[in-house]
Amino acid sequence: MLKNYFKVAIRNLFKNKAFSVINIAGLAIGLTGFTLIYMYVTFELSYDKFHDDSDRIYRVVTDQVVEADVLTRDAMSFAPEGRALMDELPEIEAFTTTQKMWGNFNLRVGDQLFTEKAVVAADTNFLKLFNYPVIKGDASDPLREPDKMILTESTARKYFGNENPLGKLVHVYSGLDKSFQVVGIIEDVPQNTHYKFDMLISFESIRERWENDAWGGYNYYTFIKVAEGINIDALRAKMWALAPKYLNEETTLVFTPQKMEDIHLYSNLTFEPEVHGNMRTVYFLSIISIFIIIIAWVNYINLSTAKAMDRAKEVGLRKVVGAQKFQLVKQFLIESLLLNFVSAVLALTAIQILAPFFNTLVERQIILNVWSDAALLITMSVLFLVGTILSGFYPAMVLSSFKPVAVLRGKLRTSFKGIMLRKGLVIFQFCTSLALIAGTMIVYLQLDYMRNRDIGINIDQVVAVTEPRIAPDDSLGLRKIETFQNQIRQLPPVASIGVTSSIPGGGSSDISSFSGGLRLDGEAESDRSTYYVIVTDEKFAEVVDLKLLAGRNFIKGMASDTSAVIINETVMKRLGFQNPEDAIDHYVQIGNNEDAERQPIIGVFSDFNRQTLRNATEPILFFRNTWGTAGYQTARITGNIRETMAEIENIWFDIFPNTPFEYIFLDDKFDIAYKSDRTFGQIFSIFAVLAIVIACLGLFGLSSFIAVQKTKEIGVRKVLGATVPSILFLLSSGFLQLIGYGLIIGIPLVYFGMNQWLDNYAFRINFPWWVFALAAITLVIITLITVSYQTLKAALANPSKALRYE
Repeated sequence: MLKNYFKVAIRNLFKNKAFSVINIAGLAIGLTGFTLIYMYVTFELSYDKFHDDSDRIYRVVTDQVVEADVLTRDAMSFAPEGRALMDELPEIEAFTTTQKMWGNFNLRVGDQLFTEKAVVAADTNFLKLFNYPVIKGDASDPLREPDKMILTESTARKYFGNENPLGKLVHVYSGLDKSFQVVGIIEDVPQNTHYKFDMLISFESIRERWENDAWGGYNYYTFIKVAEGINIDALRAKMWALAPKYLNEETTLVFTPQKMEDIHLYSNLTFEPEVHGNMRTVYFLSIISIFIIIIAWVNYINLSTAKAMDRAKEVGLRKVVGAQKFQLVKQFLIESLLLNFVSAVLALTAIQILAPFFNTLVERQIILNVWSDAALLITMSVLFLVGTILSGFYPAMVLSSFKPVAVLRGKLRTSFKGIMLRKGLVIFQFCTSLALIAGTMIVYLQLDYMRNRDIGINIDQVVAVTEPRIAPDDSLGLRKIETFQNQIRQLPPVASIGVTSSIPGGGSSDISSFSGGLRLDGEAESDRSTYYVIVTDEKFAEVVDLKLLAGRNFIKGMASDTSAVIINETVMKRLGFQNPEDAIDHYVQIGNNEDAERQPIIGVFSDFNRQTLRNATEPILFFRNTWGTAGYQTARITGNIRETMAEIENIWFDIFPNTPFEYIFLDDKFDIAYKSDRTFGQIFSIFAVLAIVIACLGLFGLSSFIAVQKTKEIGVRKVLGATVPSILFLLSSGFLQLIGYGLIIGIPLVYFGMNQWLDNYAFRINFPWWVFALAAITLVIITLITVSYQTLKAALANPSKALRYE
């Protein structure tokens, strides 16, 4: 019996080729789009969940709280903090303290130079708290001694090929200038962790650094593991209460636990180890994926119920010869199953073909081989079964419910419920299409605004060369830095060159800060806000065309400038000044210490966007570089960039033969900073187009059926003198009316949803109301183009043939 059901189903699929192709194409595209987004969203939600007891691991962050207001949230903590919390609070079972080694880590293996950017100093608890399997070496406590190093598997292969790396030496130049022994190899760190690294060095190797910091600077990442069943709010209160004990009674800083599983999507603290994702982005993409699959299923329901009359006689005859309703339901569900199965196979094939492009787009290796990816196959299987039931059950019930008498009387042609259902589903398609068209426009406008907005400085053709890490007492190294700068300055294409500790386009980890606030002119108490610091020279402002609003810039050789400060507009306003000139000749002191150095304000720079437009303008204090090295040498190049960079590289290796030449152009750095926004825009646009294509397939099929249904009516109207335009209007007006209903529902949804997305940005466009008009016009044009073929074909048909129809 089941065999006969499949035979009849296959026969019907081939008999109604156009119907089958439209449904299969729509379902396949829908399944492909939904699955790709689902895999990406699932990956984003999986961050840091691969560790044992990941739900009990928290990062300790430092909040600045003034009068119950959280002013600043910093991802870092104090070096002794983990041990202190472990000793004080029985709720904490374990801890680990780490430091991310910022910037480039220059090292030598044999005769080869390498640069690593993902290096972490970790204590002996790190591999006990986190699940990173040790492949080679001592798995019990490999980081207990100083000058020891653990490499990931791929990093070890890069350095040593197929040789056994254990016991080999790696010489590190950056800030340490000593050799480390490789004592272990671990598996490569998964992509779905917020704290990535390619190399671990023992925390003991930087003992002098963290002992000097102690409770004076929070420059470390601390993680704790709490006992099962702990009330985290109660633990947070206890941790807050401990801060005055270890800092001071007047401190505004508190220790706060932050769930590790939430960091990637919910955390936007200062000094994050990497640029994180955004839960709102995940929400928006999830909504698009749901739209895509629902539209595909709606198409199937719409076309199946619209073609009900074509199957009415078949149902009537089957019932006359004794077919039961459950048998008819089974028949039509099997047809739905076949359609969904073919669509699922086509979708998997499409996903395999698109996998390289999709992985490149999201910059993650999410999809490799679909046929061996258990998670993907399970996802597709669930979609196949759900789709078969959801898209097939209602049409099956409708078709199996026909009564032979009703069929002969033609009542089904005027079924109010059927008409209203189809109209409701089409309105849903128009509503979602409007939302996606308008949403795509708004995303594009915001991204274009960020690309073209004046950020307050000129970064075109400005290159930043990373200086080698040189200690303040390294006179030879400082002379080399000066020699490098002087030789670069002599190159004709180099218009100007200056040094800075922070280059535009970086995140909060690329700039120094302090949380003690500023005291103006000896005030009794500081404002306790967080301020940021850039160490620079007298030439940096010239390099990036940073405007001086009042006062003067630093002057080379002027001794008094070593204690002077230049502020930006944001600092000026925080200090209570309305005009830049009013701030000149006042002085500031850092923190509440009355003995703190009095630093005169000698100038006010205009505000500029050091970070992306997601972030508000920072309050920045500029101090003069007194060491001779700050972090970056920046130069504006006016000639041939390629030739000039080749000359600069030759000069570099003449002076620093053991240090890799690392540089980046500032416009490229900003471009990298906006990469996640561009990726979201591309994903949103691509899948919005997919959803609209699926909706168009459904409209094409529905308009075809309506045109066939109205064949006799069209013939009569033409005989009575109706023109082709009037017939076209007749067949299209119903869809235009439904578009109107879609606009009424869709406009408020778009306004609310896209405003939520725009609120992610400190600098955003005003909501463009004209987008609704443009989106509506676009939707009307797309709809008319989609239905025009069938409507025009029906309008131009010979009336005599129309009247002979049936």
